[in-house]
Parts: sequence; structure tokens; C-alpha cells
Amino acid sequence: MKTKSSARSAATSRGRPNESSAAQEHFRREKERRARRQAPESDLMEAAKREYLALLEAEAAKGKGGRPKKKPAKPETDETPPEDLEE
Repeated sequence: MKTKSSARSAATSRGRPNESSAAQEHFRREKERRARRQAPESDLMEAAKREYLALLEAEAAKGKGGRPKKKPAKPETDETPPEDLEE
């Protein structure tokens, strides 16, 4: 006596053996076709990408926004002594 699941798996394994190979062949052909195709807007996309990355770097250089710190940062001290005090 066969169960429903074994009958179902047997039916799918017997049906259309060329279907998966045809699908794989179609996938391979389509992948090759797309690899050969040169997109005419690729130069425009590259220029836009460069501009976008430059914009992101400019924003990163500005620093983070938001609420200021409660304690201000200590001013940087200059380690070299002033020249007029040495005389």
C-alpha cells in the first residue's frame, strides 16, 4: 500500500524529465545573452555613482548632527613652549 506522499513523489519524479534540463538550458542562454549585452547607460550610471559617492564623503566629512555634548571637549594644548617666555 502506497501512502499519499510516496505516490506524490513518484508522480513528480516520473513526469517530464526534460523540463528541468530545458529550464537550465534557458537559464544558461539568458545568462550568456545578458553578459554580452552592453548597457548604453552604463557610462551615465558610472558618472552618477561617482557623484553619489562624492556626496556621501562630503556628508561624512561634516560630521554627525544631533544634540551637542553636555561637556565641551577640552581645547588641544600645544606641547611646545612659547618662544617669548624663554628669553
